[in-house]
Amino acid sequence: MKRNLYASVAIVPLAVMSAQLSWAQVTTSAMNGIITDKSGEGLPGATVIAVHTPTNTQYVAPTNSEGRFNLQNMRVGGPYTIRVSFVGYKESVRENIFLTLGQNQRLDINLSETEQTLAGVTITGQQDRVINAGRTGAATTVSREQIQRLPTLNRNLGDFTRLSPQANGGSSSSIGGSNNRYNNITIDGAVNNDVFGLASSGTPGGQASTTPISLDAIQEIQVVVAPYDVTLGNFTGGGVNAVTRSGSNDLSASIYGFGRNQRLVGKSVTEPRTKATDFYDYQTGARVGGAIVKDKVFFFLNAEISRRSAPLGFDPGTSASRLDVGVINTIASTASSKYGYTVGDFGNTNLKRESNKIFGRLDFNLSDNHQLILRHNFVDAFDDNLSRSSTLLRFGSNGYQFSNKTNSTVAELDSRLGNVSNKLLLSYSRIRDTRDTPGSLFPTFEINEAGNRYTFGTERSSGFNELDQDIFEFTDNVTRAVGKHTFTLGTHNEFFTFRNLFINNGVGYYQFNTLADFVNERPNRLQAAYATANNGESKFSAMQFGAYIQDEYSPAENLRLTMGLRVDAPFFFDRPGYNSGFSEGSNSQPGFGSNISTRNVPNGQLLWAPRVGFNWDVNNDAKVQLRGGTGIFTGRVPFVWISNSFTNSGLIQGAVDARSSTSGGTTTYPPIVTDITRIPTVFTTAPYSPVRTSEINVLDKDFKLPQVWRTNLAADFRLPGDVVATIEGVYSKTLNDIYYRNINLVAPTGRLTGPDQRPVYPTARQINTNYTNVLQLTNTSKGYRYSATGQLQKQFTNGLNTSVAYTYGMSKEVNSGTSSTALSNWQFNQVQYDPNNPELGFSRNDQRHRILVTGGYTFRYGTDKMFATNISAIYEGLAGAPISYVYGQGGRDLNNDGGFTNDLIYIPRDVRDINEINLILASGDTRTLAQVQDQLEAFIQNDPYLNSHRGQLAERFAGRTPWTHQVDIRIAQDINFLAGGKKNTFQITFDVQNVGNLLNKDWGRQYSVANNAIELLRPEVTGANNVRPSFTFPATFAANGNRGYDIAPFASRWQGQLGVRYIFN
Repeated sequence: MKRNLYASVAIVPLAVMSAQLSWAQVTTSAMNGIITDKSGEGLPGATVIAVHTPTNTQYVAPTNSEGRFNLQNMRVGGPYTIRVSFVGYKESVRENIFLTLGQNQRLDINLSETEQTLAGVTITGQQDRVINAGRTGAATTVSREQIQRLPTLNRNLGDFTRLSPQANGGSSSSIGGSNNRYNNITIDGAVNNDVFGLASSGTPGGQASTTPISLDAIQEIQVVVAPYDVTLGNFTGGGVNAVTRSGSNDLSASIYGFGRNQRLVGKSVTEPRTKATDFYDYQTGARVGGAIVKDKVFFFLNAEISRRSAPLGFDPGTSASRLDVGVINTIASTASSKYGYTVGDFGNTNLKRESNKIFGRLDFNLSDNHQLILRHNFVDAFDDNLSRSSTLLRFGSNGYQFSNKTNSTVAELDSRLGNVSNKLLLSYSRIRDTRDTPGSLFPTFEINEAGNRYTFGTERSSGFNELDQDIFEFTDNVTRAVGKHTFTLGTHNEFFTFRNLFINNGVGYYQFNTLADFVNERPNRLQAAYATANNGESKFSAMQFGAYIQDEYSPAENLRLTMGLRVDAPFFFDRPGYNSGFSEGSNSQPGFGSNISTRNVPNGQLLWAPRVGFNWDVNNDAKVQLRGGTGIFTGRVPFVWISNSFTNSGLIQGAVDARSSTSGGTTTYPPIVTDITRIPTVFTTAPYSPVRTSEINVLDKDFKLPQVWRTNLAADFRLPGDVVATIEGVYSKTLNDIYYRNINLVAPTGRLTGPDQRPVYPTARQINTNYTNVLQLTNTSKGYRYSATGQLQKQFTNGLNTSVAYTYGMSKEVNSGTSSTALSNWQFNQVQYDPNNPELGFSRNDQRHRILVTGGYTFRYGTDKMFATNISAIYEGLAGAPISYVYGQGGRDLNNDGGFTNDLIYIPRDVRDINEINLILASGDTRTLAQVQDQLEAFIQNDPYLNSHRGQLAERFAGRTPWTHQVDIRIAQDINFLAGGKKNTFQITFDVQNVGNLLNKDWGRQYSVANNAIELLRPEVTGANNVRPSFTFPATFAANGNRGYDIAPFASRWQGQLGVRYIFN
């Protein structure tokens, strides 16, 4: 297999270099057009020269037999000066032309005849991001001017990718209603995803809450949803492309600082209103760029540090918390007296976050035909992690510090040989992630009490958690135009090496149903895992190979068709170990068969992706443009989902799952073992030997990477006042997506009685009792996503792009893939009936209504316009976040399927009808049954989804939090002056996030729900066949105003940030 693989990889570059090829829109721009005479006939042999004036880089192309020219691999930005000459004709000059990232600018020029040398004809132009021949599907370009002028507190890519109407907004950067793990992020053409898939941001270092690169190093950002250029791939969500800044012949530099503290944060929005506790958050940096050798060698450097210390929030005893301080003190004293363990802080806690970034880039004009780019990016960051909510307290001992170091190097060679262009890109990234925990390792203890949870001890996923990633990338694309055709043949290949140490519950995880159970050492359950070989870590290497061919055909000046075929294939150089006992069975236990093997990996499947796109300038006057296309997009899954099969093959880790049991009126509880090294010994000997079990993760032997069939149709209209109106629709049908099955789960033995007749599973629910859960990652074709957008845009001469957009979207899928572990992706995937056959439901990234408005204005005044004030703003209105309503509270499993919060509730028609719901009083509840019924009825009436779906099982993520409205503004004051004959600028900026709250405490409120799931009812009778379950309804919901969501205490406040910058040239 390896010999054939290496041979196929070696052949592709040779085939690429020998073909007639086209252009790729990744790191550069392009320009094409037709040069005609006065009669409109093409002029063959005319010379087109484009000069990037800041660097004097020249791009030269002759016109072909039809008068067409094609310039590839051009620098992003400008200004450009375009000169067109032909013997016997006036020279035509176009100036002040700018190119955006990925743009293929159409420029048609008509030459006039002359018999003598005359002055050139000069025309000034600007780029058009919307109506241009290079656009087919939905795309948004963010210019350097927008990056500089629009508000941003976090100074990260997400603050600007949200400018795409198809994005969800927020920190997750979901695009098109998809999991952000299905996005592809590139910087300078090199993959910059969190390819392993552990960070919620989707970028390297995301778990350390750092940005992958300083914003001051970014030149331009592009978000694509449906690009029908086959050179773009590896996503089924969206593609985010960014290019970095470079030096020029003119020396320029800047030093800057941005900062905020508690004085720039509003009071809490709920009573009693309190000021933010002391914190600070600042970034300081500098950049410089210029020429080492004029017109030949250029440099750009950027260095930046950030420091943050912020309160955790939800402090017990405050209005933001529903936690009981008496319970907290009892837990702390009991842990100390019984186990000699200090649980750590539980009051006001500050968390620190730091990062250091260095970026360097060199650009070489090796000749008029060859440009070389070398750049390196370094990030060193850490972030303290400890989360709490109004109903969850994690003591200080349950926190951890996440550390990240990332080195990324890219080399790009752009060449032009006659009318053939070649782009060669090589990159290497080295990423190291670790978790550091406070104190010595100690089991995690989780205590449930009165609807609240309290947790102390080493965080259960952090005791053994390290990740090394090495990523090498090779891309080659060559270009040649032949008549009205532009052909593309290229290859894109990514090589990965991983070392992953992750032992979930490696320190032991004890759960207690009540505080009394904890005090009396009566755990309901212990889950633990331990290494049996290779220190419990997995190591493997893989690659994703891609090749493509494309024809861009222009049958008329105003019509461009793009037709291409792409093929992607994953290859794994390593496989998980073969567990013979698992496949073949042992000790009277059944095997799972040779087709369900621990060695399965997605190896060598050819995933074909044909695409067709079009762009039609209807009247050939850039007034009305129709565009769109249809085709298949292939993505990748986070490698952690594959890594789980290496880690959980049953060969390198073992597991314990011990539960309390009752027999003859006597309840036996798992013993508490605080020395984690003794857990395997204690629980592998009598009387606990039956619970010596392992979780197995396997892949379907035919598992395929995600694919969607995406269709896009749009119309752009240039209205009076140079306003551009867009109507755009995008529809995606799932071809391959993921879902999980627990193939060790026995068939149900009955159903609940009453209106909720979901299946019920027996107490002994494992087919093979040697294993706890056997989780198989497989594919489904169920699912779809769509969005419809209406947008108005106007681009002003000051470079700011003003926009108003409304998008309605819907996203449905079987599993949202929210976790990194197979067990969590299965057991927390909410279902109505069978957890192994989940219903098609709404996505956790379902968008619905989104309104996005951006705009700004610059006032210039004073002598020689030395003063300038820019005011810009972003408004985002969202129809809430999707939420599910489930049975939960206290580790109760309604139907014994192995998931504690995965059962979607039945919504009673009448809460007082025992045939609809059997409500009872919980032990110690001082309310009357009538009061409980009234409170549940009030909750249902207060929730639009629940109230309109009575008598039905709730759907996954069908509920929503309230609408949110957020306005962010930036005010920038520039003071310009001359120093050494050059313009210098001193700038003061003030960014305000959520300015509505600054004006009114009831405006701008944001909402949160832990894991997007509300545990509404607690089952009191569980796991019994043909029994009508009884439920309790916690009093905490009535105390929270009959709502299951919280008002986010910090995000709901206005926050400001001051910035100071000095720019000199």
